[in-house]
Amino acid sequence: MFRGSGSLLHTQHHKHPRHSAQHAHPHPHHHAKHTHHRRRHGRWLGGAAALLLLLAAAMLLYRRAPQAASQQAGSEEEQRDSEAELRLLHEQPSAAFCARPSPPLVCAHGGDINAAPPNTAAAFAAALAGGSRCVEVDVARTKDGQLVVLHSRELAHLLHLAGRAPRAAHGTAHSPAPQVGDYTWAELAALRWEGGERVELVESVVRRVLGSTDQVTLDIKTYSQAGEEVDEDVMAQEVVNLVQRIGCRQCLVWAKSDVVVRLVKELLPGQPVGYVVMNETAAARAAGMHRLLRMPGAEVVALHYAMATHQVTARVHAARKQAHAWTANTAGMMRAVLDAGVDAVVTNHPRRLADAIASRLRRCAAHQQQQQQGIPGLEQQGLAADWAGTGASEDRSELRRLQQAGGQQPQQSDPRQQQQFGPGQAEQGQAERSP
Repeated sequence: MFRGSGSLLHTQHHKHPRHSAQHAHPHPHHHAKHTHHRRRHGRWLGGAAALLLLLAAAMLLYRRAPQAASQQAGSEEEQRDSEAELRLLHEQPSAAFCARPSPPLVCAHGGDINAAPPNTAAAFAAALAGGSRCVEVDVARTKDGQLVVLHSRELAHLLHLAGRAPRAAHGTAHSPAPQVGDYTWAELAALRWEGGERVELVESVVRRVLGSTDQVTLDIKTYSQAGEEVDEDVMAQEVVNLVQRIGCRQCLVWAKSDVVVRLVKELLPGQPVGYVVMNETAAARAAGMHRLLRMPGAEVVALHYAMATHQVTARVHAARKQAHAWTANTAGMMRAVLDAGVDAVVTNHPRRLADAIASRLRRCAAHQQQQQQGIPGLEQQGLAADWAGTGASEDRSELRRLQQAGGQQPQQSDPRQQQQFGPGQAEQGQAERSP
């Protein structure tokens, strides 16, 4: 390639009038000189071509950066799930887990995002097909008042794909992160994921999942200006209107805004609500979000996964509330919240978590049988669940059977019904993904 390009340059150079006489009577010195000239031009052209290829590759990588970042995050989670961690998750349930009257509810965070982009119709359909009986739906309000299923980090990615000003999901001091409330429904409806999936309306999604779920968690996202939430009253009223219009008896409403949660409860006293408990940032602590039992009228405490311990969940249960943990994505996180005895777990990997729960249930049953027979040493009997292979689908089926055949706690299928659990507060943690 490069030699051919050099020959072309030399041929064009040969046709120039100033060199016709020289090329009619070539001199050895001139021939060597032109050969060097040709090679030098060939190297220059080759370098230019390589530079163009590098620029093209850089543009392609820049275009794919958000998707690659998402895939890298998932890969990092999988790398952290060592074989030893997976065995602990599947084969060594705590006494608090085994003492539960029914399995904890698996709640798919934005659907099954291993199958489709989060908060899309395809992701929710995949979660239900995989056996999830709970889905968490992000609820945000557009500039013209429509409730859509969209998180700000997903909005940033969709805007990037559409060629709109690519901004970081969390923004900077000079470039604030995009918010759903900055755009009209028509603008958001025109956006597409890599696979063609589109933004959905909340009502459409809830109606689709209503008949196949025990719980639909509506996670309310408010709009902020200069660090202040400005649409809390409007969001509370719109969500109440939505729940009443659809007749969603299994809907649970929670938010990071205590104002929204309290307003929803005031507007619709029978509506189950939850409030978020987290303490990994100074801002969260300054806002009082680390206070465990700060809202007596709420039915659910939404615990950041790092705060879920047996002592904390026992204290929540003693206050006649449910403890839901979010967002547990790695084997270590899942093990910690399950061992804490929580009532529900929000996760990006619902099938993986369901498999682990089913394996644990088998271990609990085997342990109970051994205790009745007076046989010590559960590990010595080789009764571990087949967590890594063919037993996964059978385990999920057994989990669904237990949940549907009376093992499910009444308040999980209908959060309006409350039940006191057994009889404590720990504060620790690093943020994973916000709910």
